[in-house]
Amino acid sequence: MEVNMTVKINTKQIGLGKPINIHATVGAVDKADEMMITLLSLDAEFSKSDKNLDSSEAMLAVLKKEREVNKKIFVFLQDVLKLSDKQVDMIKERVDYQQLGSYISYVCNRIKGVPEDTHQKAVNNKKKGPKGQGEKSSDQ
Repeated sequence: MEVNMTVKINTKQIGLGKPINIHATVGAVDKADEMMITLLSLDAEFSKSDKNLDSSEAMLAVLKKEREVNKKIFVFLQDVLKLSDKQVDMIKERVDYQQLGSYISYVCNRIKGVPEDTHQKAVNNKKKGPKGQGEKSSDQ
């Protein structure tokens, strides 16, 4: 008996329009985990080097790491979503880093079984963060 969970990935956020169905296999989950580790490592690198950004060497190291991660992101998306080179180029021309980071998080969460609505709620709560806290002071 073969059971394979298929996950529908929305692609509107990256300008492709049509959803893509992928199989949430152990291999896909492993790739999602690897991508999240890569992103968290970059974040840790940024935090560590924030103190030393006066140094050209530190800035250069961060920039190199950022470019390396950027390449890995597009390899991951192309591999997991089965995108063509043309689709990858379109994404590069349509999204900014904030959108891309949010989308990578979305794809990884969906592959790992997080329902679409649960992910959306988490994103909406994050958006309400510091800005929303000031506005909702009566709720606190």
